Amino acid sequence: MHRRFTGMRAPRVILAIGSLVSLGFAGCATSGAAGSAAAKPVAVRARATAAGSAAVARASQSAPTPPEPTALETEAGIQITHIGVTASGGLVDARFRVLDPAKANTLLGNSANAPVLISGDLPPLMAPHHALKGGRYAKDQVLIVLYPNMRQAVRPGTSVSVAFGPVRVGPVVAQ
Repeated sequence: MHRRFTGMRAPRVILAIGSLVSLGFAGCATSGAAGSAAAKPVAVRARATAAGSAAVARASQSAPTPPEPTALETEAGIQITHIGVTASGGLVDARFRVLDPAKANTLLGNSANAPVLISGDLPPLMAPHHALKGGRYAKDQVLIVLYPNMRQAVRPGTSVSVAFGPVRVGPVVAQ
């Protein structure tokens, strides 16, 4: 006569049997020679270290160097490093590098000088309210501002200029 498992006993028994079977096939740490059990983790660790160092080497080779700042960017103290369309075309990702913290603070300290993206004859894209207000700037700091891409004003390949109040920098080709 067969007895049926009821409740949660059946899954627990099956899980326990499955665990024992997998230990039997894989071996356990206490069985076999001590030298063979110790050699396995060392080999795995060596492969992981080699793979990690190869990934670091690839990352350092693929990191692009920023272009030299133009005279206008040097005068403003801010360099445009990237303009790109993201979020299925709904946002424009603008990245700026601080060249001179004193100049950047003077320029961006005034809310009237918030960076505005200009693309051809379309309406300019305004930075979100208080995007850079109260910022503390350091040399080589990268500022990231996300702009709502109204009416798809910026598309990949579009030429974009950035206006910081009276200072206009660019054009940069959007990615």
